[in-house]
Amino acid sequence: MKFLAVVLAIALSGCVVNSVVPGEGADMNIDFSKVGMRHGWTEMTPAKRTVIGVNDANSIERGRKLFSQHCQKCHGANGDGKGPMAKELGIRPANLKNLARNVPNYYLVVQINDGRDGGMPKWRDFLTSEQSWDLTNFIQTLQDKKK
Repeated sequence: MKFLAVVLAIALSGCVVNSVVPGEGADMNIDFSKVGMRHGWTEMTPAKRTVIGVNDANSIERGRKLFSQHCQKCHGANGDGKGPMAKELGIRPANLKNLARNVPNYYLVVQINDGRDGGMPKWRDFLTSEQSWDLTNFIQTLQDKKK
C-alpha cells in the first residue's frame, strides 16, 4: 500500500501548475525592427505555466490566429518552414510539423519566448505567457502523424 501511495504522489507531482494566466490574447501589430534577435547563447528564463490543456479548443483557435499573424510568414501556413519570407532569412525556419512531434510543449514555449540563432525573434516582450502557450497548442495540431 505504501508503494502505491509513493507512486501516486510522484505521478501527481507532475500535475502541479506554477501560475494561472487568464484572459484573451490581444490583436497586435508588431514592428519587427524592434524585435530582438537572439545571437549566441542567452540565458533562458522559465515561462509561466498555465492550466490550458493542449486540446483546449479556445486556446488552439487563439494560437491559430497568432500563428497566421506572426509565424506563418517564415514557417509557412502548414508549419513546414517554407513560408514566403523563409528564403530571405539565409537559414531555413524550423519545420514545426516535425518538431512538435519530437519535443515537449515547454521546449516550444521557451523557443517562442527566447528566440533562436539565425533569425527567430524573441517574442517574450510582445506575447503574454498565455499567448505563447496558445501558439504551442496550435503548433501541436500541425505535427506530422507517426506512420
